[in-house]
Amino acid sequence: MTEQEQQSVKDFYLFLDCDDTLYRDDWKVAVALTKKINDYTTNVLKLPDGKAYELYKKYGTCLRGLQVEGLGVGQPDFDTEAMLFQIHDQLPISEAIPPNPDLKSMLKRIDLERVSPCVFTASIQEHATRCMQALGIYDSFIVKNQFPIIDVRSVNFYTKHDVEALEFAQKIVQCPVDYSSRCILVDDSQTNIRVAKQAGWQTVLVGHKTRDGKSQLDFEYADHVIDKVTELEEILPHLFVMSNKGSDDDEDEEEKKEEEEEPNN
Repeated sequence: MTEQEQQSVKDFYLFLDCDDTLYRDDWKVAVALTKKINDYTTNVLKLPDGKAYELYKKYGTCLRGLQVEGLGVGQPDFDTEAMLFQIHDQLPISEAIPPNPDLKSMLKRIDLERVSPCVFTASIQEHATRCMQALGIYDSFIVKNQFPIIDVRSVNFYTKHDVEALEFAQKIVQCPVDYSSRCILVDDSQTNIRVAKQAGWQTVLVGHKTRDGKSQLDFEYADHVIDKVTELEEILPHLFVMSNKGSDDDEDEEEKKEEEEEPNN
């Protein structure tokens, strides 16, 4: 590694999952997405009812399972992009996900001199964008800072069940392969957390209970377990800079003015 490359290396690389991590909605969006995927695989691919969820649990996404097991792939009716569009279209995002000003304030306090944050989702970029727009953080966090959204396409359709997805993610944020211990995954999936921990990443599991109500407070592969993502600042204070309420309010007011001054298209 050259001296210039070494100087560009950050102290930490923060990978934030999107669904059920950046927001918690009692799995409303997840349930709707599960139904749409099941409808697609039964109606279009003629798979048995429930097979889609079985593939999701085993491989991290239904699509990855379809690819690995060769189900539907290569059939005239199977189109990856068409499937991704159809299953993510018209989900109840605006109804299920309200704006989160506390999250917006916390993200502003990330120490960007030392930390490289991004959103790392098993979904598609368009879906993650809609979720963050509903939360009120897309423009102020992603657009303003030009942070990447690492989606399923970015990692060649691997999932966070696969170490290859983590390797792709490190390359995207330009984290050297030998610096995996500087990577922090914040995610609600036990399997994703386990794979990341075994790959040498630091891990934060989000949610005290799983989707089926089981406690995950003592999950052995999680360095920390939090109930919601805004608790991140309490357990990892070294990732943040101190900020007072007044300065946050000033920035919000400035952003509001900029939005009002933007010309209508």
